Amino acid sequence: AEIITNGSGSHHNLRKLNTRMQLITAAMAKSGGCYMYANQIGCDGGRLYFDGCALICSNGHVLAQGAQFSLTEVEVVSANVDLAAIRSRRGAFMSRCEQVASAPDVPEVVRLDFALSTSDFTFPTPSQALREHHPMEELALGPACWLWDYLRRSGQAGYFVALSGGADSSSVAAIVGSMCQQVVKAVAAGNERVLADIRKVTQDDG
Repeated sequence: AEIITNGSGSHHNLRKLNTRMQLITAAMAKSGGCYMYANQIGCDGGRLYFDGCALICSNGHVLAQGAQFSLTEVEVVSANVDLAAIRSRRGAFMSRCEQVASAPDVPEVVRLDFALSTSDFTFPTPSQALREHHPMEELALGPACWLWDYLRRSGQAGYFVALSGGADSSSVAAIVGSMCQQVVKAVAAGNERVLADIRKVTQDDG
């Protein structure tokens, strides 16, 4: 199989994206193939937050990558993948060629009236650099996205933040402020879902 898909439910930990990407790109660079990774987005009603960041990786190169911290419920990424390049890379491994030569014949191929691409020629999507947040950005964005998703799902009218002047309450205030910034940014970008959730939380019929 040239294409491997993974519908995942991987929650966010600090620097976990870096580990995911290392595993995916190393595996595809070693064996060749196209890896399509999808992940849940939002909180699960508990303490976990799923940070999304869908991506498409071919032969160890990232072709498309979604946002790691997003207020959208659904995000789609796409890329044009050269399957011939995958077969060529796999054919370059002598050990794989020997295994294929000694393997038993596969059953008769079942042909379907289905294609992964159109008849029009399209260029493969060029590789891109992996986008990663600084650890301080992760600390600000991850909990902020969790707060917003929990707020809109619970139907509450907001958060009550008690400020004592200490480090704990100051950190909570900063995270709530980060949440507000992400919400404003999403509305400015035209996210109607977030705007509708704001009106629900504030009981504004608009």
